[in-house]
Amino acid sequence: MNWFLLASCSALLSASAAIIQKKVLFRLHALEFSFLVSITILILSSFVLFSVDITSISSESLIILIVKSMLGGMAFLLVMMSLEHNQISSALPLLGTTPAIAALLALPVLGESLQYSEWLGVGLMVAGTYMLEKRTAQKIFQPFKNIFLQSNYFYIFGAVGLFAISSIADKSLLSTYKTSPLIILFYQHLIYCFIFGFLVFFRRISFKEIMFKGKNQFLFILIIAFLTIAYRFTQLEAALLAPIALVLAVKRTSILYASFFGGKMFSDDRLPQKLIGGALIIASGFIILRNVA
Repeated sequence: MNWFLLASCSALLSASAAIIQKKVLFRLHALEFSFLVSITILILSSFVLFSVDITSISSESLIILIVKSMLGGMAFLLVMMSLEHNQISSALPLLGTTPAIAALLALPVLGESLQYSEWLGVGLMVAGTYMLEKRTAQKIFQPFKNIFLQSNYFYIFGAVGLFAISSIADKSLLSTYKTSPLIILFYQHLIYCFIFGFLVFFRRISFKEIMFKGKNQFLFILIIAFLTIAYRFTQLEAALLAPIALVLAVKRTSILYASFFGGKMFSDDRLPQKLIGGALIIASGFIILRNVA
């Protein structure tokens, strides 16, 4: 199947998941939700045990997969924390900077044939980020101060860096080590459960209380779990066929879908302005990566 189609499907599925995640996060805290959805995803992923031999993975690949899953799990939790504390149209567009970071990291790590980025792309990314926080009667640099100095945005920037590294590890596992996407998905979700379970235990949150709170949101969590498995699998399949930076650039169009429909649903302020900012950030990713082989 065409990589662009796979990445576009991943984007639509991811946007749908993000909107429902925001709805659930009005009722559950980010860690509680991450723990419950990771368990649900792992249960749904049990079909992998009957599809492939999960013990066929090499020890070196397993180490990379464990490290990559730990980074990805923390990135997921950070995104959920950002969604919990920010409007969906403010938090998600900043994830659009991930392709550029992944592309720059891929040069020394994977040796992919990525050429120099254009300043136009960088300028568009800066302009898009500026528009996310620009308000009337503000000093010229105040939007940048709001984004880079407010603690609520620290979550999303941390997630951007972790996702970039995790995505490069995905490409290495798929291309270099020829690891099955199904094996990656299963171990990834298993490790997510351990990470979030440990954090729940460490913070002394009652497992019984989490289960009780999650019971009322079970249908939404189940739908999110299905969507999450689907968008992660299609992203991995697309990464088999094209450079990871390009796959991420297409997949991040989910930002616009989620910001528009989620922003309408949750009555976000300055939505048209934020959509323009998000579009500029996404466009910058395509321009920066236009010469990717």
